[in-house]
Formats: sequence, C-alpha cells, structure tokens
Amino acid sequence: MTRAHRHLETERKFTLQPGAQAPDPAHWPGVETVSAPDRFELDALYFDTGDLRLANAGVTLRRRTGGADDGWHLKVPGAGEGRLEHGLPLAAGQDAPPAEFVEQVAPLTVGEPLRPICRVCTTRVERRLDDGTGPVASVCDDTVTTHNLLDPRLDQSWHELEVELTGDGTPAFLDTVTEYLAGIGIPQVSIASKLRTALTPPPDGRVPEARG
Repeated sequence: MTRAHRHLETERKFTLQPGAQAPDPAHWPGVETVSAPDRFELDALYFDTGDLRLANAGVTLRRRTGGADDGWHLKVPGAGEGRLEHGLPLAAGQDAPPAEFVEQVAPLTVGEPLRPICRVCTTRVERRLDDGTGPVASVCDDTVTTHNLLDPRLDQSWHELEVELTGDGTPAFLDTVTEYLAGIGIPQVSIASKLRTALTPPPDGRVPEARG
C-alpha cells in the first residue's frame, strides 16, 4: 500500500490584472538568481460534499494532472498561515478519491458522499528563486479558469501570482516580497485558495440568472 507523503505548504497569492505582465522576480529584494521558466497546463478536479463540508473547514481534496506533482492532494490547515499537504499518486484512485483520504476526512463528511464540485484549469509559468545560498521560493504566474459544478453561473477566470516558500525560505522573505509587490500596485489576495475563489461570487456581485 502506498503511503501518502506530506509537507507544509506556505504560500501567498497576489492579484494581477488580466493580460498584465508579471513583475520580474530578479528585481525582488532578497533574490540573487532566478531559474528559467517552466510552463505547465494544470487540470484539477476538486471533491467535497454537496454542502461543502470540507471547504467550510478549510480543507481541500483534489486530483490534479499536468504539473510536476501529478496526483491526489489533500490539504488541511497547518501551523500559522501554512497548510499541511498530503499527496498520493494518481493510481491511488481513478474516478473517486483514495480510500486513505476518504477516511481522513470522514470526521468532517459524517457519512455524506464526496462528489466533484469544481474543475480548476491553470496555465502556469513557474520560476525558482535563490537568495545566493540556496532556494527560497517558487513564483508562479497563473492564469486560472474555473468551472463550478454545483452552480455553473459562478464560472470565473482571473490572473494571479503565487509565491511559495521552498528550501530555506522564511516567512520574513514572504513579508518582504509582499511589501515590495504592494508598493508596485500588486496587492495580496484576501482569499488564498483557488477553490475558495471559485466557489465565491465574482467581486462585482453579479451572478447571471439561471435559465431553463
């Protein structure tokens, strides 16, 4: 039986205007070198109960392909602003979440079945940042399109920047980057999860009327 691997994920997201060019991380404070960009087409299918018991507890369960970490991912709240991510290979589940993850979230679902609730497709350009002594973060320029399977009227698209700590990266580095980006007009996103954004009505509050 394959055991899930896990790590603490600490990241922040920032708002980019549609079509805008992301700021060059080579100019960010504390960054000495930046890797060549890697491009990914990510396709993630999220699972939850019909009344969103996982999402309401800050938990996400997804199956994602197209990246360097294809597989099943279960994310739960961790220390501080971090989230503890558990990962299993795609083979651990075909069309349904792996039994190990279903068991882990059972105290939240309380017998309610898990079902696909949202598909999130992301065009990602990723670079790795080094402070001169080693890796400190990865930065992802993400163009996101979501398909809400509970309410198609909430389908959305947006552009964001994601900065995740790696190696010896520290929260202080994230604070410095956050301050720098705010100074050039790129604010931190108030909703950190792509799924939570996908489940929330757009900022203008306008939701098309249902037809039928």
